[in-house]
Amino acid sequence: MTTAPRRSSLRLAGIVLLVLYVIAGFVYSFILPKTGRFPDEREYLALADHLWNGPGYSMDGVHLTAIRPPGYAFFLVALGNSVLLARLVQFGLLAGSILLLARLFPPKERDGALLVTTLVVGAYPLFFYTGTTLYPQTLAGFLFVLALSLLLRGPRGWMMHALIGLIFGCLILVVPTFLLTLFILLGVAWWLGLLRWREGAVLAVAAGIVVLAWTGRNYAVFRQFVPIASYSGAQLLIGNCESTIPYGGSGNVNTTHYHQEAQALGLDEFQADRFYRDAAVKWIEEHPGRAFVLYLEKAANFFNVYNEYAPESRGEVTLWRQALLGACYGLLLALLAWRLCEAGRFPLTTTEKLFLALYLLSAFTQAIFFTRIRLRLPYDYLIVAIIAMHLSRRLTPYFTKSN
Repeated sequence: MTTAPRRSSLRLAGIVLLVLYVIAGFVYSFILPKTGRFPDEREYLALADHLWNGPGYSMDGVHLTAIRPPGYAFFLVALGNSVLLARLVQFGLLAGSILLLARLFPPKERDGALLVTTLVVGAYPLFFYTGTTLYPQTLAGFLFVLALSLLLRGPRGWMMHALIGLIFGCLILVVPTFLLTLFILLGVAWWLGLLRWREGAVLAVAAGIVVLAWTGRNYAVFRQFVPIASYSGAQLLIGNCESTIPYGGSGNVNTTHYHQEAQALGLDEFQADRFYRDAAVKWIEEHPGRAFVLYLEKAANFFNVYNEYAPESRGEVTLWRQALLGACYGLLLALLAWRLCEAGRFPLTTTEKLFLALYLLSAFTQAIFFTRIRLRLPYDYLIVAIIAMHLSRRLTPYFTKSN
């Protein structure tokens, strides 16, 4: 077989495998119940329903709110608040993320890029599983990969950097902790020579415009300065109090007495958020040693293969599923270690350096609040890209070898 037909076969195999992966996601989406399975899913559906049919951005259908970041709720509204359609579109976004990652490969290795990337994504079932949930991570992952793809492979110029900034602004409104990731991205990209400071400023201003637009809505409605959502204090408290579990989430942390105190004081949504934030800061100040150790534990938990789940979610997140996920993530980490061990023979590219820095440093920004396997998912695309590019690098000579 000559080189050209073999390369054509590789591209076709990649397309076929990706199509089969998406079809499997569609089929599974039709099989699942057309309702939210987790409490957060039901809250997003309620927000979207009240945007679509009710008074606006409201959790209870009566009072307007800023309790959640708006990005994912508006995404659901754009899809008619249909559970099935949201799942189908999310598998489309997952396919788009794979295509964008494959586009990052060097030209000489691009023939097998789609095949290898789909295989690596398919070997990590969290992407598939999360695609069926009404959580913002699949949308966030696509926006994150899209912004990085345009930064690395898009044309240069202030308009492109403004576009990347607008995408990142939307990403922040979907998952607010990406605001911290934006600062990491700007710093690392400048250090690697991917951005000049003027380009970074354009990107940051464009992202800020999107965030400020929602902030303006919050001020107009509530006469309160709420940049994104009025739950950052509660999130900070969940990750920084006497009952915080490094490998657990909100359902495993007992903050009942804080909520009872806020209710006894008659605090509104925004006053309560400040109360929770102040309580978290007070606990950190009173227990600096424990808080520091807890912070490191939460950063380590970013790379964990196991999380503790709330009792109401354990029926869905069974032990065997966690074991499978842990084994697959362990495989990804092993492949990443293999790539780093071969850095002497194959020096890290600028793209790989950027992705590795973003992945490692994001553990420490996420740990300010708390870390979860699900919350890590958009960042997992970074190591998928590193692994897939190295696999392609090693396999390309065999792929293209003529008989």
